[in-house]
Amino acid sequence: MKRSATTTIIAFAVILSALDVSAAQTRRWIVDTTAELLKGRGDGVAVTTDGRLEGVDRWELLAPLDEPVVLAGGLDRDGSLIVGTGHPANLYRVDGKDVELLTAVPGEQVTSVLATDDGVLVATVAPGVLYRWSGGRLDEVGRLGEGGIWDLATFDGTVVAAAGTPAALYRLGRKGFQRWLDIPDVHARCLEVAGDALLVGTSGKGLVLRVDPDGRMSMLVDSPFTEISDMVSVDDGSVWAVALVGEPETKKAKKKNGNGETEDQEDGVTVTTESASLNLDLPKVNGGTAASELVRVTPDGALLSIHRFSRQVASSLAWDGSGVLVGTGFEGEVWRFVDGGGARLASVDAVQVVGIVDGGSILLVQGPAAVMQRRPGDRESRRYRSEAARFTRPMRFGEYRVSPEIDGLRLRFRTGASEKPDESWMPWVEWSTAATGKVPLPPARSVQWEIEIPKGGSVDRVEVAMAEINLPPKLGAITAEDPGVVYLASPPPTGPVIEAEHPDARGIFTVIDENKKRNAASAKGKKYYRVGYRTVSWKAEDPNEDALRFSVVVEHVDGHRLPVRKHLDGKQLAVDTTALPDGQYRFEVTATDGSQNPGSELETTATSRWFTVDNTPPEIDIEADGATWEVRVRDARSPITVVEWSRDGDRWHRLAAEDGILDGTDESFRLERKQGSHLVVVRAMDRHHNRATEGVVEGE
Repeated sequence: MKRSATTTIIAFAVILSALDVSAAQTRRWIVDTTAELLKGRGDGVAVTTDGRLEGVDRWELLAPLDEPVVLAGGLDRDGSLIVGTGHPANLYRVDGKDVELLTAVPGEQVTSVLATDDGVLVATVAPGVLYRWSGGRLDEVGRLGEGGIWDLATFDGTVVAAAGTPAALYRLGRKGFQRWLDIPDVHARCLEVAGDALLVGTSGKGLVLRVDPDGRMSMLVDSPFTEISDMVSVDDGSVWAVALVGEPETKKAKKKNGNGETEDQEDGVTVTTESASLNLDLPKVNGGTAASELVRVTPDGALLSIHRFSRQVASSLAWDGSGVLVGTGFEGEVWRFVDGGGARLASVDAVQVVGIVDGGSILLVQGPAAVMQRRPGDRESRRYRSEAARFTRPMRFGEYRVSPEIDGLRLRFRTGASEKPDESWMPWVEWSTAATGKVPLPPARSVQWEIEIPKGGSVDRVEVAMAEINLPPKLGAITAEDPGVVYLASPPPTGPVIEAEHPDARGIFTVIDENKKRNAASAKGKKYYRVGYRTVSWKAEDPNEDALRFSVVVEHVDGHRLPVRKHLDGKQLAVDTTALPDGQYRFEVTATDGSQNPGSELETTATSRWFTVDNTPPEIDIEADGATWEVRVRDARSPITVVEWSRDGDRWHRLAAEDGILDGTDESFRLERKQGSHLVVVRAMDRHHNRATEGVVEGE
């Protein structure tokens, strides 16, 4: 049984989410729901409500017409097609490929034809006249004093005409052609009967009005566009409509006064204004103004925006029994919509599809003007092109599978680097007639497929297997912190005293906090100090978002390397360097994605700057020199950072270097001597926090 669109989309999202954790694991790009299929474009292929691609008949040229404009068409009682044209206005009967000119129609163009028991009613604009064609004669039935007639419909047993300007509805009854209702807009543009109501689409404000048999009106749609060009009611009681930019509402007539300023004439009062262009607050699509919109009014009156066309001007609608057909312009196209979305069904050799007759069996087109008919054809191409799939990282493509397997099916692929197909994409590969096979393409960031379906065939599902190209991890700067600096996520339980793990079978090095998570306030944790420790930290990321593990090695300047830790999850390590002899060292960090890519793991190695390991305390010499003590402090490797003195257990006092700056490994100081018996203590600390203490007794 076919799965629902919602269920499949959720399932697919879960699959992708789970597979994101590993580059090596196989993903599957699956297209098998209505929602996914409607993102593609078809030509002779329909998307069904249960999520299938179905090959359908296409439209072929039936009868070319000499006139440049064709707006009206409908079936006569005998099943033949009646077509009205413009510039000049003529009435034709099209029966198969036979085209018969019935009559020339006085006026600029025919806008609507309606077959009745008494003949065919014909509406025109410029002038607005209603004619009846019957028995080989064209007779005038009614004439408007101003404006034109735009559409005809039979409602409540009476023929109703939509007219404008001014916008009004007229009825053809026993008393002839009479004005029935005023419509609050510029034009009453189109009519549609929906159950026991008549729907009126307007031009100027872009309204859809509901009119009951007694003439009571209510509003269903107030579109941000200015014209409702066509409507269709469907079996479930909903109404679909297309809106576009037509003739906007004009509230004021303008003229120039003697000073060249623009004046508004409103109710006989002249108001001087500044000239301004028309500003329509139209909806947007893809960052630009939409050209037209398809909307749906549900049976309970809710308004749904189904699709906004960025370039196509949608102007005609029809119900084909299970979906809504939409004819568009700019490039002549037929779209088909089901539920909440749609896809292009076909392109035709014309600029505009202006009318869809008999549920889609007939198209009226312009540029050039012609009648097209849906006809079966075994050799014609019925193709569907998927939406391009875009990935954040390059993908290696594997097996494809089309379900079900059908004879006559063909499939091909192409890839590229950009999000949408353009000139930079690779050409399509050769067609494959196999329902299962390998995608014959190198790795890429984007992929698209196109399928050709034989007449009567259908496809439920297309899936493509793929896996990310595994990329090596990226290591940022490897930082060796200052001597003694360590970081903890929280204060140690013993207060300022930091305990470390004891050395174990993993090696000679004691470490602190090697895998604990950091607190939210700092990536490293809170700074503490512990003599003899060096903290190494690093930044790392994996292009495939794989989990990384790390190993740390310390290297001596002579090239000898000692392992510190392997299989670390964290990105910093405090290492007890008292296990090392004094000298120059650096840390080497290796990142690997092997835990999620067994057999195809990749690793990256980087090193820190060279740093000094100094575990030897300074040497302190104290000698009397007259009234002062001469203090000399020397260190084999590290600068002296602090020298302090105390007399008889008093507080510590800093000593200043004789050269004015405490920055070397050999520094001299002077301390005043006092009379009497006293104990003077001097202590010194180097940059690595190694300490030495010496004392002398005064007065001896």
